[in-house]
Amino acid sequence: MRKFIKIASVCCVLLAISSCSSTKQLTINTIEPSPVDFSNQIRKIGIVNNSQSSFVKSYSTRLEQLIVMEERWLAEKGTEAALTGLFDELAQDKRFDTVRMLSNPDKEIVDFGTRPNDMMWKAISSLCEENGVDAIFALASHDTDTQFTLKKTKIEQLDMLRDRSSVSGQEITLETLVENGWRIYDPKQRKLIDEFTSNDQIVATAKGVSSVDALQAIDHRKETLLKQSKSIGSSYAQRMQPQKMEIQREYFTIGSKKFALADDKIQDGAYDEAIALWKEEVSNTKPRLSGRACYNLAVVNEYKGNIIEAMNWATKSYDVYKQDETLDYINALEGRQAQKDVVTQQLAEINFID
Repeated sequence: MRKFIKIASVCCVLLAISSCSSTKQLTINTIEPSPVDFSNQIRKIGIVNNSQSSFVKSYSTRLEQLIVMEERWLAEKGTEAALTGLFDELAQDKRFDTVRMLSNPDKEIVDFGTRPNDMMWKAISSLCEENGVDAIFALASHDTDTQFTLKKTKIEQLDMLRDRSSVSGQEITLETLVENGWRIYDPKQRKLIDEFTSNDQIVATAKGVSSVDALQAIDHRKETLLKQSKSIGSSYAQRMQPQKMEIQREYFTIGSKKFALADDKIQDGAYDEAIALWKEEVSNTKPRLSGRACYNLAVVNEYKGNIIEAMNWATKSYDVYKQDETLDYINALEGRQAQKDVVTQQLAEINFID
């Protein structure tokens, strides 16, 4: 019995030790640059629908006919909603003096393509000159695909006496996939600036006595699909701007009393006091603790926006206590510094307001 109690006690101690992490996370707010690199000469934007409707679907039942009719409607109205969402968002971008919705180009030109030939670039240039714009935002494709499933169910109905009764019915589930392809053409540089495809899924479910009744019982499906299509266009325009993001960094909390005290200061938001405590540990004779103190100083400087200072402390950490994770962190900081320069330029161009 004593042996059992002793083993159980040891297990409890080990469990307590293993559950006590040596690190905590610090959330750092950052701004990531837009993946789309614009020339500052592009001030006037033309938006055109280059998508070609290839909607041909057969049906064999009344239910399938109704679904196909809705898809055909969405193919037209959803395209318009996506273009409107793009237009509304770009119109608010301070980099652009003009944003215009252009009429369809030459009917023979369905798609400018991903690698426009000389003829296509001439067509793009002519379109820009005719409409007084510098670049073309094209909706290259817009496709919808709806799949449905049916299953038997029970529904409540009012009979002739206004009493509720349970009857056999059908439950329908519609899964609609909306795909949009976007491209940006710069005719002066003859460059495809961006190509992006988005996929969004909308699921709707309803019940009815029959499958057709169940379909017709779905509320606001068309409105939801149009709202989503407009949001898709708006989201693509937002891709042109730097985005606020959060990243997580770990810092060390265990090693000495000063590490624990510094952690308390971090939790209280007293970052300068935590920095002072970690700086005292930089001269610790134990390489592991000295290296961790330097690492923590790198993290807190990154948190404060001092990327160069963070890189210096991370390098000192690796010099003192060589860890592969520290090398990874140094590389990440170098990437952030390069991005910071790009973000600074982009924010200056669009007069970004925090």
